[in-house]
Amino acid sequence: MRVRIGFAVLLIIIAGLSLAGSHWLKGVRDRAVFAFATGNLLRLHVVANSNDPVDQELKLMVKERILRETRGIAGARNRREALAFLAANRESLAKAVEEELRKHGRTEPVRLEIGRYPFPEKSYPFGVLPAGAYHALRVVLGEGQGENWWCVLFPPVCHLTTGEPGKMPELPEEIRLRWRAWEEFLRVWAQVKETGLVAGRRES
Repeated sequence: MRVRIGFAVLLIIIAGLSLAGSHWLKGVRDRAVFAFATGNLLRLHVVANSNDPVDQELKLMVKERILRETRGIAGARNRREALAFLAANRESLAKAVEEELRKHGRTEPVRLEIGRYPFPEKSYPFGVLPAGAYHALRVVLGEGQGENWWCVLFPPVCHLTTGEPGKMPELPEEIRLRWRAWEEFLRVWAQVKETGLVAGRRES
């Protein structure tokens, strides 16, 4: 009898853990579906002057400068707030890009635009984004005839996947806390996807 009771208790415990685990996975999945839904994304698109190696290298330098200047976007709670952040900092962003060009002896014009632009299908750590029009910060260098670079600016995937692992930028405490929350969420979501227990999902 004791063996049967013990076995029954064990089954109840296992069932409880399984239920808790399924709720946890569902919570992670639901948050990911909302965070990475196409309607909540803000992307970054940097277009090089040409495909000359020097222009392509400059494109990457400009990209890094933009990421440094937009780290505060991690404090946004949704795309609307992220767009407001860009609008408020548009002038300083343009000046930062021009400064980066001058630093490397370049004087070509820069177009910094915020709007909806077409993007091809692209794979990211959180899943695959389908081709389509997305809200984006678009930076065109010179003639804008070269290969381009793009990433997701909000949620701050660009910042968290291209920076130095574990290195926290100098930001106000509230934004640093949000930064850590996004960092942890991306880490957990990547682990969940690797298990195959939660399939990636596209949002149109």
